[in-house]
Amino acid sequence: MARGVLQLFRAAARWRPWHGVRLTLAVCGVATAAMGVFGAGGLDRLGITGPLPAGSAAARDGAVLAERYGVSAPDLVLLVRAASDVRTPDIAAAGRAVEEDVRRAPGVGAVSSYWSAGDPSLLSRDGRSALVTARLAGGETVRVRTAQRLVAALGRQRGPATITPTGPAWTYAETLEDNRADLLRAELVSTPACALILLFVFRSLVAALLPVVSALIATAGTLAFLRLLTSFTEVSVYASNVATALGLGLAVDYGILVVWRFREESAAGASVEEAVGRSVRTAGRAVAVSACIVLASVLSLLLFPLGFLRSAAWAAAAVVVFSAAASVTVTPALLALAGRHVDRFDLFARLRRGPGTPGTSGAPAASGASAGSGASAGSGAEGSPAWRRATLAVIRRPARAVFAAACVLAVLSLPAWHLALGPNSVDDLPRHSRARTAAVFIRAEFASVPDRQLVVGLPEGTPRGDADGYARTVSALPQAAAVRTVPGRYPGPVLAITSRFPPGTEGAAALVRQVRALPAHGRVLVAGQPAEAVDTLSAIRRTLPWCCTLVAAATFVLMALAMRSLLVPLKAVVVAGAGLAATLGCLVYVFQDGHLRGVAGDFNAPGYLLAETTLFLLATAYALSVDYEVFIVARIREEYLASGDNTAAVATGMQRTGRLVTAASLVFAAAMAGPATSDVTALKLVGAGLAVAVLLDAVVVRGILVPGLMTLAGRANWWLPRGRGGRGRARDGPAACRSTSPR
Repeated sequence: MARGVLQLFRAAARWRPWHGVRLTLAVCGVATAAMGVFGAGGLDRLGITGPLPAGSAAARDGAVLAERYGVSAPDLVLLVRAASDVRTPDIAAAGRAVEEDVRRAPGVGAVSSYWSAGDPSLLSRDGRSALVTARLAGGETVRVRTAQRLVAALGRQRGPATITPTGPAWTYAETLEDNRADLLRAELVSTPACALILLFVFRSLVAALLPVVSALIATAGTLAFLRLLTSFTEVSVYASNVATALGLGLAVDYGILVVWRFREESAAGASVEEAVGRSVRTAGRAVAVSACIVLASVLSLLLFPLGFLRSAAWAAAAVVVFSAAASVTVTPALLALAGRHVDRFDLFARLRRGPGTPGTSGAPAASGASAGSGASAGSGAEGSPAWRRATLAVIRRPARAVFAAACVLAVLSLPAWHLALGPNSVDDLPRHSRARTAAVFIRAEFASVPDRQLVVGLPEGTPRGDADGYARTVSALPQAAAVRTVPGRYPGPVLAITSRFPPGTEGAAALVRQVRALPAHGRVLVAGQPAEAVDTLSAIRRTLPWCCTLVAAATFVLMALAMRSLLVPLKAVVVAGAGLAATLGCLVYVFQDGHLRGVAGDFNAPGYLLAETTLFLLATAYALSVDYEVFIVARIREEYLASGDNTAAVATGMQRTGRLVTAASLVFAAAMAGPATSDVTALKLVGAGLAVAVLLDAVVVRGILVPGLMTLAGRANWWLPRGRGGRGRARDGPAACRSTSPR
């Protein structure tokens, strides 16, 4: 694969602006437009993939209870409220009419209500509210769409009664609606912010637009890929959110790297053709290495038997492939076409200090240093003096700098020691949500709470006395709030057990484990949201160690092959892990423990982090961390091969890439600003978490830990054992034997 990528680079380096470039851009433009139209047309084919792992005990038991017993936890719950007692004739008639409309609707299975079943658990304590529950047919996506149609048809008022929907199907429906609104707001806020950052950093409108082209191509290609994927498997609608967020972040990162190197080579006196070729051979190689590592990181999510994570993994993988491909093909072609005009139109020229800001005249700035340094006065391609000063400060006292950075990360990581993971719930929706409003009211006023309910089917032939004894034993459990027998004729007795604790908490999990372990005349069937949460978290705990091992091994092997080193990839894995631990500690402190609401905004803090959302966040943060690592270390290695001086290579490499990493992290943080302000807890967690992760990584990890550790290691950074004889080497070129002492 690597050899094929290098051949592509060499072919790109031989392009001529007036031969293949225009044809390439025309073909890519048509292909991008076609992929965008094709992908956008498939958004309605994306569905809802539930959190329950395929083949789990709760899934199997739920299917048997629904098929053989005809009972299951309701998918849709309608709260019918009135100003007076719902048992009065006029309100009772309205309630029965609602129940009948639900029963006649297509896609609806069993329906029950207080008025038809006479079940006191469906009546509120004050008698002014009652519940209508319904099981819906089909998969998760079908049930959500059925709930949307049904709630729209019922309306909000039926005579003297008010109807408020809740339940899993309607919760998913409202989550989708809120996500669409928040993502639209995010695009309106974050896209202009990213554009302003690129304009200010590149000091050129032309240069700033080139990475955005890569992002458009990556997003269009990913949406087209997802539509094709729907022909083979169910794909979560949230995968399109992944495509939008990562397409803006990762593709822009890769585009920035290539454009940055082109401007540096041009400022050093290279012709347009030479600058394009060198950019593809150097920055393009870094893009290829980064893309392979990021690809391994996101594809590791396929190990989890969870629909959302698998959809997110495929979407992220497509983003990586299209981003890398666009950055090493389309971006060089655009650079070849733009040529010296790439520095034109500095819209912030008047805001900058000093005369003669480049980019306003249309010509590149004159070199302010030797050609070998790639300096360009004012263009920013020569690197950042501030980053050089900061790096030199670290290099002078590397041990102190590393110790200080490690202390900061360790302190931020402390809250992660009491990390708890749990499922998404209706409480993650905004306070004004109808589903959340109804759920909170039901918990306070009803004896039976649907989202805390376990449906238990005892084995066929269980004697009545044994069933009563089983119910009494469960009632004595401290985690059980209520136990009742479900009326009807079934193969075996059926119980409905209401937990005192919400799904995902230790109390609810303990209840599920004890109910499953109680002796009976055969296997007990246990379904419901508390059981689903237990099985989901168990699957995550089983899979997580394998996932982490695979990602670490892939990172080490790929970086070792690319950087010709054993210590550099080991250091990359360690510092990335340290950064993730610090990020996780910040998330636990805010979103699990509920601190800093004044800064983060209103959100639900249930005492745990949302499991699937957190896993996706950490995988993405790790990928971005390694992405920045490759950018920096590849340039340090290049400088080391040229000079043989490790310390000077660290200083120069950080100077040349520090501003780039700062720009990339700021762009991605700006892209996450929209989700971070969402009223949906899951989106807020992703947005705020990734923004914190990239900024923390850019400042503490890349700014202090990486140069400090590489300075302390010296020539050992580049040690790689020989194939025979067991002798190691710390040189990769003729200049590698020069001094490595600090300057």
